[in-house]
Amino acid sequence: MNNLKNNENRSSSVRNKRPKTKKESCWSWPIKVFFLAVALSLLFGTVSEHFMSEAGMVLAVIIVLILISVSVITDMIGIAVVASNEAPFKSMILKKVRGARQGLFMVQNAAKIASLCADVIGDVCGVLSGAAGVTILSFLISDNSLSAYAILLAAFISAIIAGLTIGGKALIKQYATNNAIKIILIIGKFLSLFSKEQNKK
Repeated sequence: MNNLKNNENRSSSVRNKRPKTKKESCWSWPIKVFFLAVALSLLFGTVSEHFMSEAGMVLAVIIVLILISVSVITDMIGIAVVASNEAPFKSMILKKVRGARQGLFMVQNAAKIASLCADVIGDVCGVLSGAAGVTILSFLISDNSLSAYAILLAAFISAIIAGLTIGGKALIKQYATNNAIKIILIIGKFLSLFSKEQNKK
C-alpha cells in the first residue's frame, strides 16, 4: 500500500512539473525574439542612418529598395519553410544531396525559422524602410514646413514604400508556396557552405 501511495505521489509530482516546463518553453522563444528584434533594429537602424545621412538622393532610394527586398525575401523564406515537409529532404539526404541536411533542419524548426524570417528580419526591415522614407522626404523638401505639399508628399512616399512591400510579399507568396522545397534547398545549399562537414569534404 505504501509503495502504491509513493508511486502515486511521484506521478502526481511529475504531472505538476510538466506544465511549468511547457510555460517556460512558450515564453522563452517570444522573449528571445523580442531581444533579437531590438538588437537587429538597433544594428540595421544605425547602419542605415549612417549611410542615409551621408548619402545623396539616389543612394537613399537604393537603401530603401534594399530594405524592401530583404523584407520580401525573408517573408518568402518564412512561407516556404512552413509549406515544406520533411520527406523530400530525408530522401535527398540518402542521396547525399548538398544542403538537404540543412533544409531538413529548417523544416523541423519551421515555426521558429518562419518567425525569425518573417516576424523579426522582415518586419524590422519593413519598419526601417518606412523610416528611411523620411530621409528621402528631407531631400525633396529643404525646409521643415508643414505645408499641404509636404504632407501630401510624405503620404505619397509612405504609400509607395508600403505598396512595394505589401505588393512584393503578395507576389512572392504563391511562388513560395508552389516552390517551397526548391527554395529551402537553395537556402540549405548556401548554409552548407558554412558547415564543417561540408568544408572537410
